[in-house]
Amino acid sequence: MHLLRETMQSLRASPLFGLFMLVTLAVVGLIGLMVGLMALRLGSLLPGPFAQMGHFTEPHHRIHDLTYGFVFLPAVIGIVAQLRRPTHNVAGMVMALIPWVGLLLAAVFSTTPFVILSAQSLLPAMLTVFTALLHPSVRDFFRSFSVSRVSRVMVVLVVIAAIPLLAFALTNIGLQRTVADEHASMGHYGFMAAFAFTVIGVGLLASLRPDGWRLIAWVAGLLPVLFGLTSVMYPDASSSLGLTWAVATIAWGLVFVAAAELTKNAELPTLLRLRGAVSESERA
Repeated sequence: MHLLRETMQSLRASPLFGLFMLVTLAVVGLIGLMVGLMALRLGSLLPGPFAQMGHFTEPHHRIHDLTYGFVFLPAVIGIVAQLRRPTHNVAGMVMALIPWVGLLLAAVFSTTPFVILSAQSLLPAMLTVFTALLHPSVRDFFRSFSVSRVSRVMVVLVVIAAIPLLAFALTNIGLQRTVADEHASMGHYGFMAAFAFTVIGVGLLASLRPDGWRLIAWVAGLLPVLFGLTSVMYPDASSSLGLTWAVATIAWGLVFVAAAELTKNAELPTLLRLRGAVSESERA
């Protein structure tokens, strides 16, 4: 009940922002419902050309389909976080924009924008942008940044991950541009590149530790864990990481979250020395 009251207060305080937020979640939910019907092989219930789609039904597309779904997670979680005290969760709103930036970069670099930026991603992206512009505290976002808040440990972890992630992104961009197969025609390689960009972006945002950063850190760790587990579950699917890289990816995600939690109350955070402790309420 307390959460519901806070949600209603947030919606009443900024009704237009609340409207766009709810519409965005509804659109994403509708897309998720459609994909769920396809996965259950009930696509015939969908209208028009959607009835012919078969997402999540073919094993060799499984990693591509799931990874595309993972790209949506930061946007959905970031917007859901605004339902409770949006003025304390501006970082979540910024996180919600990162996947769409990742998709845009993949589309531009692969020179196949109309394949990657399809209707099911373009519409939520546009709604998210409008929601962010209407956020009641968007103008105060940069006030929550300071050098003392930056986690050096988390930044180092992001840099370490960025090397293989960028290589992974560039490889998939090259495949999207040059390979003439069904994966490229559906934009799948571009989705994989967008996922890599998203992990880097969310991890970097969490490392800067603006207001609401702990949720961002958990999402940054969750994404590679999900991708690694998917590769373990579907080792023969296209774009599988292989066991070694899958385990390394999962381990990085867990270490990133652990580093965030171990330094959550530190002014100048390192794992060896915590100086200038502050209250959790000021940092979370």
